[in-house]
Amino acid sequence: MLKGKAIIELKNAVTGEVEKYEDENMVTKAIPDFFSHNIEGLLFNMNGSPNDLNGNMIPLCKNGIGGILLFADPLVEDENVYYAPSANPCTGYASNDVNSTANVMRGSLNLTESMKLDKGYKFVWDFATSQANGTISAVALTHKWGGIGYMGDTYDNTNKRWHMKSMGVDANATIRTAYINAVEVNFTGNYMITIGLNTSNEIVIQRIRKAYRTVGLNDTMIDNQIIIMEENKITPTIFIMSNPSNNSGNYDFFDGKDGYWYGFWHDANSSGNAVVKWIKIKKSDYSFSEGTWTLDNCQLQNAGYRSGYNTWPGRNVQSVLLNGYLYMMAYNKQSVYKINVNNAADVTQIKLGFTSNYSCQGEYYRNTSMYMFVLGDWVCGSDFRIASDDTVYKCANSMPVGYSGTPLFEYGPFYISYGGYDSRSVRRDFFMRTPYLATINNLSTSVIKTADKTMKITYTIEEQ
Repeated sequence: MLKGKAIIELKNAVTGEVEKYEDENMVTKAIPDFFSHNIEGLLFNMNGSPNDLNGNMIPLCKNGIGGILLFADPLVEDENVYYAPSANPCTGYASNDVNSTANVMRGSLNLTESMKLDKGYKFVWDFATSQANGTISAVALTHKWGGIGYMGDTYDNTNKRWHMKSMGVDANATIRTAYINAVEVNFTGNYMITIGLNTSNEIVIQRIRKAYRTVGLNDTMIDNQIIIMEENKITPTIFIMSNPSNNSGNYDFFDGKDGYWYGFWHDANSSGNAVVKWIKIKKSDYSFSEGTWTLDNCQLQNAGYRSGYNTWPGRNVQSVLLNGYLYMMAYNKQSVYKINVNNAADVTQIKLGFTSNYSCQGEYYRNTSMYMFVLGDWVCGSDFRIASDDTVYKCANSMPVGYSGTPLFEYGPFYISYGGYDSRSVRRDFFMRTPYLATINNLSTSVIKTADKTMKITYTIEEQ
């Protein structure tokens, strides 16, 4: 059992007047789930390499619990909900070090006053008059990297995740195709769903066994084999290739998380109207409907890219599906279009306020790449993140997802993805999303931090 208390002191830089606020916290399951959700045994790496638990996660203070997040609105007090909603603005943050940048969101750890206790730790963070200004209604302890840049900012866009492992294993083209075509993962059911178009214009849907949470007697846990539990084929008439033997096109498939899988096909257009082919497949019986959208005066990038079914498989993830909306990058890279997948008349143009680099993973690009991805209820690119209320945040340009060429599949604080490397291997990347809420401390009275005040936060966390 852990118990924590936060004391917030605001000091007027001119008069010296001090306001003091004191509240206790609740503890979430973020840390317990980290140690219990050992997907495919990927946590077994304690000491001796750069991605060890030691020094990155433990001792918990000042690693797994080494940062602080400040939020404008109260947080939901639910131990199973340990990521803040994207619509709750983050007012500021700090980590287990001194902020040496000009980032006004980020405070500094007071190295003199912070200290180890017999059964815990006392953190003291200082915020200058220019830092973390705004309304603070909740504070939360988080991972040390979550306290550096929260979900990414103009100074850093890598600390939204800990890239724990990246593994590759040689596999034939059929096996590589299956992994690259992954659209859904069921961790508790120990399987993934893959969807792709074959060279006969059939959509092939496979359920493939994986040892995510339990290990069978013959499971290797190495991605050089596939065990197909079920395979189904459907034959569309609109969502097809003009030359299926070539087996390439600007399309992708998505898990709608509403009982359906969706496919979208769009060839980038620099003028006129965007024409998007779509297909909607019912998971329970594989029935489907399909059609075409014409989006007036919309110029869009490709919906995605697939190629080489069972020969030289490739995939680009260039758009994402979240909460019933398809997000596609504008051709000029200055906007993201948000399209209702069940009502194409419902289209929102989200202006970024700048021209995005719209970058993939750069040097790691081979035959799989990612340009956009979903984290919780965030839509993320290499240099932006979009909240559920369509607020845009600019980030430093970086695509921190390794060799990923599939969506990121989330389970607890972790997520995994698959990709390919040249023409020989399956890549598997394993991440932890670091800006979790290890504790939740909703303030009884909201704090208004202004530019005439410094702020000191003393947060004590102890074992009971």
